Amino acid sequence: MKSTRAFPAIAALLALWLALPVLANGGGDTLEHIVIVWLKEPGNHIARERIIEASEVLTAIPGVVALKSGRVVASERPIVDSSFDVALIITLENEQALQAYLTHPLHLTLVEETLKPLVERIQVYDFR
Repeated sequence: MKSTRAFPAIAALLALWLALPVLANGGGDTLEHIVIVWLKEPGNHIARERIIEASEVLTAIPGVVALKSGRVVASERPIVDSSFDVALIITLENEQALQAYLTHPLHLTLVEETLKPLVERIQVYDFR
């Protein structure tokens, strides 16, 4: 009998644990802004690190919930595209935050001063 009484408490704790990421991100309206970067000099370690380090400034933009950035992980698997150099995932509160982010001076400065001099191609994916 004791195990049947514990079930509702365990279920409630599990539901709360599963809901925490949604609650922390403002109720689930967040969106992901993914930026894939190909360098003018593919594989240039210094350029990769410069982009990754410079991108940290994006966390100061209002509406940015999280930032993850990193270098490509090479793969032989045919389904994996490992032709790029750097990827960024910027989590934003909502679509209004994305629009504000795109025109924010910190973002524009990063694009002009860091990305444009180093980057050959950029591909962006936005999703909710």
